[in-house]
Amino acid sequence: MKMKIKIIIYAIIAMAFQVLLGKLTGLGQGGIGMLTFIVIVELDPNYSFTYFLKDPRKSDK
Repeated sequence: MKMKIKIIIYAIIAMAFQVLLGKLTGLGQGGIGMLTFIVIVELDPNYSFTYFLKDPRKSDK
């Protein structure tokens, strides 16, 4: 549950940065939100982007 909350917070931070950058430049900043989210997740020592790509049904035993 804690992981889900952290990911949601990261997504909110990325969206807020995207909107702020759009307001400052007056241009649409479509891809910067996803890029920011990926960078934040990669900087977190507990997660990496490959963590989201793992199939939970395939676990190493």
